[in-house]
Amino acid sequence: MTFLLGALSKHIITKPDIIQFTKDRKYEEAWIIPFSSPHPTVEEIKTYLKDTFTTIIVEYIWNSKDDKNRFVITIFLDTKCRLQDPFQFIQFSLDNLYHYKNFNSLVQNFDTSVIGHEYLLRNKIDSINISVFNHWLSVGPEELWKKGQEYNIDEIKTKIQKRKEIERTKLNYQGLLFRFNVNGTYSGPYYGIKTPCCQKIGEEWVVDFGLIDYWMGTMLSV
Repeated sequence: MTFLLGALSKHIITKPDIIQFTKDRKYEEAWIIPFSSPHPTVEEIKTYLKDTFTTIIVEYIWNSKDDKNRFVITIFLDTKCRLQDPFQFIQFSLDNLYHYKNFNSLVQNFDTSVIGHEYLLRNKIDSINISVFNHWLSVGPEELWKKGQEYNIDEIKTKIQKRKEIERTKLNYQGLLFRFNVNGTYSGPYYGIKTPCCQKIGEEWVVDFGLIDYWMGTMLSV
């Protein structure tokens, strides 16, 4: 187990309660499936895949209603995956949810069945950004850190405070996204981990700088 996988495993101790699929980063149109719902049928999967698209993305969400403990793993099915069939990718991703054991097993299953070798959470973080979940591109992410930069929480705060539409929003909760293999350097897909970074106050989600500092400091130190 890598240090990063071990660090996350200490916090991700529940089952994911939502899985969602997105085509070509159109997150506002995501197919959202709560774990409490029945396993989608073959026909439902085929219907979802009828439209033309280039890339399909799966996201598992843990503790979707708990701002302080919400995690999301985002994995792209791209040309660097051994598995290339979108139908099989969705079937596998769903099975990995409905037969979920723990976070380590989910990662290992993807390495074995989708990517083809040990890969997830074995590389350094390339960059970190933040935006509003399922409104990522329409709101627009804010880049907070890139590989090679020094970590400075005061600079991070300033960047976020300049983006009022991210700092406070009624659209959805914010996600702090740790991005891997952004430039395709490694033999595997682009993927990321979103960690807790906000709290709901009234009708708005507000960025929690204490959570930002904790998770950026934790993830960049392992």
